[in-house]
Amino acid sequence: AAAQGAGVFVEGGDAGETIVTAKTFLGSGPIDAIQGSIDGDADLFAIYLTAGTAFSATTTASGIDYNFFDTVLYLFDAAGKGLIGNDDDGNVGGSQSTLSNYIPTVSGLYYLAITGASYTPVSGGSAIFPSLLGQGGNVAANPGAGALTGWSSLTSEFGDYEIVLVGASASAASDVPEPASLLLAGAALGAAGLIRRRKPATQVQA
Repeated sequence: AAAQGAGVFVEGGDAGETIVTAKTFLGSGPIDAIQGSIDGDADLFAIYLTAGTAFSATTTASGIDYNFFDTVLYLFDAAGKGLIGNDDDGNVGGSQSTLSNYIPTVSGLYYLAITGASYTPVSGGSAIFPSLLGQGGNVAANPGAGALTGWSSLTSEFGDYEIVLVGASASAASDVPEPASLLLAGAALGAAGLIRRRKPATQVQA
């Protein structure tokens, strides 16, 4: 998926529902928002989180006409194991979702999922999360639950969404060369080119 504007990334084709088919982002900057749409399924996105930096994701903060359906958000680790989920943003009967101030202990790839109410992530047929209905704040995954293998039940929810993010990036900052590093690399290549072009002096035999 490509960036639509500064820090806003669009789904750009249907994101998959599993770790293998999750949508990844081009670029390396912070992800301020993700825009897309669902139709009775789930969308999964690969994001980069930094250890010690608080991460939040919400469908309540969108400033555009999105999220007119009952959203649910889930966060999984790099192996697909559930971490936290939220259905109703702390409001019984609410329709929006917020994962708030989750602080990862390991830097790396994580997976953010959005879906509609009643569509549940499972591992080998077992629910990864307890019921989220009426529970406010971050709800932890079931202890001992395995990695995401699919989704159970059905949801009639569909529509466009925007997830507003804090603390997420498209990739690790270390994956992108620093400007100084690029200059040094260019200088080294230039020097190597001069050495290759320099002809040896002609030797005169006595």
